[in-house]
Amino acid sequence: MSNQSSKGLGLKRLQARPRHVPAAVVAGCLLLTACGGNVIRQGHQFQDEDLKQVREGMSKEQVTLALGTPDTQSAVAGGAYYYISTTRVQPMAFMTPSVTDRQIVAVYFNKQDHVEKIANYGLKDGQVIDFVSRETPSYTRDEGLLKELFRNIGASPAIPGMNRGG
Repeated sequence: MSNQSSKGLGLKRLQARPRHVPAAVVAGCLLLTACGGNVIRQGHQFQDEDLKQVREGMSKEQVTLALGTPDTQSAVAGGAYYYISTTRVQPMAFMTPSVTDRQIVAVYFNKQDHVEKIANYGLKDGQVIDFVSRETPSYTRDEGLLKELFRNIGASPAIPGMNRGG
């Protein structure tokens, strides 16, 4: 009788395992989808209608009403408004995102603060600039420290009206 009961338990164990395997497969699939990629959009997200509203001759205030506050602006000559949009893709949750698209809309103004030109720049127009170079530029001659410290000994005074020796 104990032989039959152990055989019966063995059958129950075999029948119980297939029920847990599909649950494990479903749980594994859910975990893998959680690691899926993310699309990250930052900055101004323009529609074609938004950009069509801006025309030459418009004032700065009208441009601000149509497109919103610019991300940055230039103060040279008449100035310019820059609207920046970036799209990045992060393949997995722990990986560094890479830039896939960048759109910069530049609205240039004349001296009367009216739109002179509208330009649309993309990722292919960009240039990589290293803002953090980890090197402090020095604008002195390439001389030693002691020479720099003692170079003014014996030179005329730096303050006008001061005489040497009194």
